[in-house]
Amino acid sequence: MKLNLRRWPAALFLAVAILAIAPPTQGAATEAAWARLAQGGYTILLGYSRTPGGGEPLRPDLGDCENRKSLTDRGIQEARRIGMRFAARAVSISAVYSGEFCRATETAGLAFGRRQVETRAYLNSIVGGADPDVIPDELIAAVEEFQGAGNQLMVTHPALIRAISGTTPREGEAVIIAPGANPGDKPRVVNRLLLD
Repeated sequence: MKLNLRRWPAALFLAVAILAIAPPTQGAATEAAWARLAQGGYTILLGYSRTPGGGEPLRPDLGDCENRKSLTDRGIQEARRIGMRFAARAVSISAVYSGEFCRATETAGLAFGRRQVETRAYLNSIVGGADPDVIPDELIAAVEEFQGAGNQLMVTHPALIRAISGTTPREGEAVIIAPGANPGDKPRVVNRLLLD
């Protein structure tokens, strides 16, 4: 079989051109997200880890985790891995907040240490609310008011993350947000981070 060497430069040029215009891989996008977080000043939204069965109703005993749904074994491992990913990258986390549901507080506690987690009612599920796209004013204010060398991390319900980002995060995916263009505007998504 005889090779036509005159066609090689054209084929090589075409291959290089395709690679140049191809979208970056998920790995490259994740590296860009880690680099952004190294600068600090961002809010990281993270959905709670895996739980058994369906959702929990909003009840007055949210802090009674012995009688509420907890994470599955896989969810516990996932939460610990998330904490290890942040530790391995030495990304500074200045504050960790979670919704009041046990699945959120347990995810945050396993990943970042229970003593560091503060609960916030505005991070509770918005499922079943009057308008699932309404973002709590307290959340918008917390994102706008945050300043510092590190980042703040919030463990919440995927529905709230969807209301901000427009898409439901995949398991093990965090969404990095910053204040909107004007005070009181919906926070803007600046990157996504695959953790699992």
